[in-house]
Amino acid sequence: MELKGIDPKDQQEFLGIIDETLHYHVLDVILTHLPKEHHETFLNRFHKTPHDPELLSYIQNLTVVDIEKAITERVQEVKKNTLSAINRTKKK
Repeated sequence: MELKGIDPKDQQEFLGIIDETLHYHVLDVILTHLPKEHHETFLNRFHKTPHDPELLSYIQNLTVVDIEKAITERVQEVKKNTLSAINRTKKK
């Protein structure tokens, strides 16, 4: 991903921050909706195999909300806020 108008040296730093921010928010959504008694099991599974597609099924079976929708909504919110912050920075 290229961030137009931003120094190439700063782009990698921005992308790392964006990645960390999304990671934090997605985990927050999951842990907010996942019953506490399943947190440790989920986190252990996630730590061992973070890209395992079965993790989503595991979460879906244990939550009462549409977890994919909740994650998508949070990601869209973070995306909007991040782009807004980048645009404010570029204007300065």
